[in-house]
Amino acid sequence: MRSKEPAGDLSESPATKQRFAWQWWPAVCVILTGFYVALPYGRLASIVYVLTSLIAALAVGFAAYNRRQLVQPAAWKLIAIALSFAALGHSIWYWLDLQGLTPFPSVADIFYLAVYPLFMAALYKLERQKGQSEGAMSDALLVGTSAAVLGWVLLIAPYMNDPSLSLGQFLISAAYPIADLIVLPLILYLVFLQRARILANLFLLAGILSYLAADLLYAHGNLVGWYAPGGLTDSLWLLSYAFFVAAVHHPSASVEAHAETSNAQLSQRRIVILGIATILVPMVILFQTGTEMETVKVAAFASIVLFLLVMHRMGGLLKETQQQAEALERLSKIDPLTGAANRRELSNDLAREIARSERVNAPLSLAFLDLDHFKDFNDTRGHSAGDVLLQELVKAWEKEMRPPDVLARFGGEEFVIVFPDTDIEQGRKVLERLLKLVPFGQTCSAGLVRREPGDTADTMMRRADKALYLAKDRGRDRIVCS
Repeated sequence: MRSKEPAGDLSESPATKQRFAWQWWPAVCVILTGFYVALPYGRLASIVYVLTSLIAALAVGFAAYNRRQLVQPAAWKLIAIALSFAALGHSIWYWLDLQGLTPFPSVADIFYLAVYPLFMAALYKLERQKGQSEGAMSDALLVGTSAAVLGWVLLIAPYMNDPSLSLGQFLISAAYPIADLIVLPLILYLVFLQRARILANLFLLAGILSYLAADLLYAHGNLVGWYAPGGLTDSLWLLSYAFFVAAVHHPSASVEAHAETSNAQLSQRRIVILGIATILVPMVILFQTGTEMETVKVAAFASIVLFLLVMHRMGGLLKETQQQAEALERLSKIDPLTGAANRRELSNDLAREIARSERVNAPLSLAFLDLDHFKDFNDTRGHSAGDVLLQELVKAWEKEMRPPDVLARFGGEEFVIVFPDTDIEQGRKVLERLLKLVPFGQTCSAGLVRREPGDTADTMMRRADKALYLAKDRGRDRIVCS
């Protein structure tokens, strides 16, 4: 049997432990990152670097296996494995470099490249849990397409034009930015999916972006010749690990927030991001024209893709707006409790049917109905039971009525039925059937009138209301025709 914790001892509570983990694990990684930057490059610095990577991998893995409320623990386990592979890659790279051997290409690249499929799988699992949104996907692809053009110009194209690289070196060199450009829209899609700012997801976004920035700076530094191990570029990888640790240990990582954005939602921040992404490709074309036609062709192709994505996004917005307008129009016509027409729709339908009846000289009947002793029913069984009574009543009556008939809830337990092409005798027969269908053993009274020459909606309603009161006065559970 479990022993109860002392009421006043908060030091061992799960919430306190979680706060400790969220605050201190990332802090340890950041402090070690600072040590690495401050230390001169060498054996000690490499040990600190690998140690920081291992601590981050263990911290993420510990949370993935031990936090019971963690959303999608399998995704975080994949991230922990990815960080472990990165730590192995760092160990091999530093060993080779400190031995005076060439660390590129090497076995370390196998572990480094294995990180990306694991990141992709983890992001896919997190996105699948939150739902889907065509709008969020379109926005993520817009940004990803523009980033792909920039990556091509800065990284991939220069590698293609470098005659000193072997085929293997070129493929490995190009694999990093290509993998980065695949991961980027995946993480953006995850963040774009929700309206609410879940801090754990923002930490995850910061971690991925920091990781991608380190990759791109490393690739560009190697290409141009300014990169040297032990600097700020390497610290960005360690900083990304600290963000991952913060994300998995933060309390919001337990918030199971499904997709909360609609296709039609565009925040001001999102508009700015999409605007920058859209003008980025024309800017590349502008600055590269006359220097490298191959880049211009790639940028032009990307411009076409961007235009199609924008059109798809606008089409999604238009479709969503139309659906919302139709839904609002439907809601403005029906009673929210019963699904019958409301008074506004009744007024429109009755005026239309009166005009048609006068025009074609067709009969028109109108019934005013009221449930008997409805207040007593509510008082004895409760208002929720009264709501169910009204809902079941409308369902039963609608099954017995013709498509052109209009059933409207006038207010409370009062209903109005419009019978087009129906004389007074036919209307009475229908009402007799309807009164027998009142659920839960309750009864109903009705006043029935037919349209007379010169009648308006108001005069027909007043006469039907008077007939209803006569039915009430005569003992209820009956029909009185005016």
